[in-house]
Amino acid sequence: MATSLLMSKIISLADARRKQRPVKARTMTDMNHEKRHDYRKASHERLFVQIVECENEDLVGTTVSCNALDVSAGGIKVQTGTYIPAGCQLDLWVDMASRPGKFFLTSDVRWVTEASDGQYMFGVQLHEGAATDIGEWKQLHG
Repeated sequence: MATSLLMSKIISLADARRKQRPVKARTMTDMNHEKRHDYRKASHERLFVQIVECENEDLVGTTVSCNALDVSAGGIKVQTGTYIPAGCQLDLWVDMASRPGKFFLTSDVRWVTEASDGQYMFGVQLHEGAATDIGEWKQLHG
């Protein structure tokens, strides 16, 4: 009796799995989008990044000219010709055409990809910091 009860439970579980709808495969864009907490808008701002901390110690202190592709209150998608690995900590100086001066921000590189043209795109997550312009940045992009 116990065996037949156990078998009926197994069969019921298999039937339940067959009745589930297939799950749509997610693309990398969908997965990245799901991690975003803030609204992003397209950007063409110029910025400079300096690598403050990195596993590759030869990169520490390197300053690179970049372009922002999109911005939000909490992050920036960046394009550059120089490979900057995920996990690096960066200082950023963002030059916004719509206002005088530069924003000084700190961040971590969260992901990096190489485009077909040899350029690199990477995403940074901005940090809170008393010595940064994060408050003004969030007001502008929040």
